[in-house]
Amino acid sequence: MTLRVSAFLAMLAFSAPGWAAPPDSCTVVKVDEINSIAGGAVEKVQPLKSGNPSECNFLDKRRGAVLVISIREVQYAAENELQHDRENLEKIYRGKVKWLAGVGENGFWMPVNKQLVFRKGKTLVSVKFSRAANQNEVDSSQVARLIDSRLP
Repeated sequence: MTLRVSAFLAMLAFSAPGWAAPPDSCTVVKVDEINSIAGGAVEKVQPLKSGNPSECNFLDKRRGAVLVISIREVQYAAENELQHDRENLEKIYRGKVKWLAGVGENGFWMPVNKQLVFRKGKTLVSVKFSRAANQNEVDSSQVARLIDSRLP
């Protein structure tokens, strides 16, 4: 009986890293880093979801969203999940994505809804500015590269 229990505990110990939640989207980027890109608009951070997926709002002084970051960790086939997200966005918004080579292992920019999505390992990250002044590929890519550098 103890052999079964110890074997079960050993199996649990090896599989436990798979249970880890993705990095917290509110702490993966600092407010001053976003302010350097968004022109000092962010004053407050508001978590929307914790765990998997983790989602965070970066708000201005009137509590309007400046930036929304979502981080989701998938268990299997992260590239397939990224392609599935791309297909869904293209169907919903009836537009085509622009593939990006410099962000994560693979990523795309959706010009219709101004959203950047990329994959690194088994982690999928979505970056979306809500302010019209920052809703462009350059600003979204800068934030995405900051996040990419901090993901394991």
